Amino acid sequence: MKTEQLKEWGLTDEQIKLVFKENGKDIEAEKVKVTDVTAKLEEAKGKITEYETKISELQSASGNAEKFKTELDALKQKIADEKAAAEQAAKEAKENEDFQNRFNSVVGENKWRDELTQNAVFAEFKKALSDDANKGKGDKDILESLTKDKNYWDNPNKPKDMKSMGRVDFSKVTREQFGKMSYKERIELYNGNKELYDSLSAE
Repeated sequence: MKTEQLKEWGLTDEQIKLVFKENGKDIEAEKVKVTDVTAKLEEAKGKITEYETKISELQSASGNAEKFKTELDALKQKIADEKAAAEQAAKEAKENEDFQNRFNSVVGENKWRDELTQNAVFAEFKKALSDDANKGKGDKDILESLTKDKNYWDNPNKPKDMKSMGRVDFSKVTREQFGKMSYKERIELYNGNKELYDSLSAE
């Protein structure tokens, strides 16, 4: 708005000054409003950026929490599995110790012909104790059934250099003879006819 235009409208100089004064007030008021709105807009933008940052942090934390929970669950399961395995191993060791004590008790002062035979009979003894068919039988009866008519015991009257089966023909050893062999005889068979030894020990 110009002075000439206001004069054309018939306004006096005094009136024109008044118009410009009031118009200036309105402009300043509008400038204040714009400044205020701009400031509030910038504040809002700042808050939006802050909220977006927090959302991103929360999403990241949520992902980390899920990963942590997965790893924690896996660790708990591993601990549980190892504990169960340790308990099972301890249980089996205790059971084996109990079997060994029962076995030693019923064997008493008797001597096995060799360690291989002793271990084999012990394995059969444990198996027999768990067999329902042997319920009600005593440990002595079970051991006697496993060793009856078998050359499992040591003979103190046998000369040390005497073989329990006499001279071994490494080409004609039967499965029954192989079962009665001492550890030393099996070594001799292995050295004399490995192929036959492998076939008999694999049966």
